[in-house]
Amino acid sequence: MEDRGRQLIEQMEKERGFARPWRVMLAQRDPEYMELYHNLAMHAFHKRKALPLKFKEIIAVCMDAVTFYEEGLRIHIRNALAAGATEDEILEALEVLVLLGVHNLSVHLPALVEEVATYKKDKTT
Repeated sequence: MEDRGRQLIEQMEKERGFARPWRVMLAQRDPEYMELYHNLAMHAFHKRKALPLKFKEIIAVCMDAVTFYEEGLRIHIRNALAAGATEDEILEALEVLVLLGVHNLSVHLPALVEEVATYKKDKTT
């Protein structure tokens, strides 16, 4: 089980670019479950093609915003920008969340502004 967990962690880091601490812990303790979860995410984001990746990432931005998961929000904002989403598209999606409560937008708008600024800065350097 330890070898399988270690291999899965390496696979996640290669395919996703990172392995969050909770995923590492789960891979070590229940690699079969973590592998199923990882494969499901990879299938939804990268194998299915009905939606462009930028739309999938914007959906993930909204899901993380609704659950107030700022780290995930920032990751998916960066991924959405890299997949071709514009700041305005992400902002419009977050504005739709106002229907769930204006507090959500007030909390997450600073993250969008910061991540777009960083993305633009990194692209020019």
